[in-house]
This record gives sequence, structure tokens and C-alpha cells, in this order.
Amino acid sequence: MRALVLLSVAVLAVLPFTSALPGPPTITIKIDQSTLRTNASRSNQPVTFTGSVTVAKSPYLGATVSLTSTVDKGWNSSVEPSSMTFTSTAPQTFTCTVTVPGGTPGATDAQLTVNGTVASGIFQNTGTASAMVTIVGTLPPPANQTGNGTNGTKPTNGNNQTGTPTGFVSNQISPGFLGFSNDQWIIISALAVIVVIASVALVSVRRRRKAALDVESVESVEEA
Repeated sequence: MRALVLLSVAVLAVLPFTSALPGPPTITIKIDQSTLRTNASRSNQPVTFTGSVTVAKSPYLGATVSLTSTVDKGWNSSVEPSSMTFTSTAPQTFTCTVTVPGGTPGATDAQLTVNGTVASGIFQNTGTASAMVTIVGTLPPPANQTGNGTNGTKPTNGNNQTGTPTGFVSNQISPGFLGFSNDQWIIISALAVIVVIASVALVSVRRRRKAALDVESVESVEEA
């Protein structure tokens, strides 16, 4: 009987201290934006969320948190910082960036999930939070496509008819008089001038030779 009384007293004495024993920590992840929207683009686009992590734990133990992120479309994503250390219950902030691949069409939705694992002493716990990325608008034409043409077709001059763009210099030589182009006529004219000059020079040389022969004949007659 005395032993039972002593045991009861011991249990009652220890009972107030059991509530102070450490238990499993809890983690709460919050993403500030429920949805972020971005315009459709041909290039990759970063979309950045902000958020916070709160840990409830024993005041006698610290806690560490590891963060990761995933996107249901398989897009790349990252969390900064990916690791946190808690010595109190004050919340800590993070950023999570999702990379939207270039060429993603409008009206596309993707779900981002941030996963967290908290460890404190011998205990662990997990938490998650989700948000949406929405692509709006229509994709712009490819970089090598301008005007009304497609697949690299040159710009058109209205009415969807292919024409010569403004400032475009054609390499095609248009036919001129008698089928010769302007450039060809310039060459022909230059050759004609050269022929005329050569003919005049030749006539001048012949006249000089004739004059010289006439002088020689006169001198021969006078000597005779």
C-alpha cells in the first residue's frame, strides 16, 4: 500500500514536466501570389513568386528547413534560399522563379508547388504550397518573319501580293533601248569614244608622215 502511494506521488510530481518535452515541429509555407500572368513569347521568360516559411517547434531546439519546387508542366524552377535555419518562430522569406519556355502558347496554365521539409531534433515534418502561372495573349511571329509573308517570305506591298520592299535595290537589270541596259549603253559609248579618239590620232599621224614625205621630196628636188 505504501509503495502504491509513493508511485502515485512520483507520477503526479513528474506530470507537469512532460508537457515541456519536445514534439514534432510543424512547417507552414505561404506563397504571396496565387496566380502570376505573363504574355506569350518566343523567348524564355522568368516568372518570380515570393513567399514565407513559418516553423512551430520546441523553444529548446533549433530547426532546419529545406525547400524545393516543381512545375506540373515540367518547366524549370528554383527556390532561393533553398535552406533555412530557425532559432525562433519568426517567419523567413523566399523567392521562387519559374522559367516559362519560349514558344509556349497563350491560354496555358501551369501549377507551381513549393515543398518544404523541417527537421528539429529527431523529428521531421513536411509542408507544401501551390500557385499558378498563366500564359496570356498570342505568340508574336517568328523573328525571320516580317510583313504579311510567312516562312521567311519578303514583305508584301498590300493585298497580300509579294512586291519589292521599300529601300530594296533589285539586282535585275531592266532592258533599255534596243535591248541594252543603261550600264551596257555606257560601256558602248565609252568604246565608241575610244574608237573615235584612236581614229583621229591615226589620221593625224598619217598627215604628219605625208607632210614629212612631201618636205623630203622638195628638198631632194632642190638638191638636184
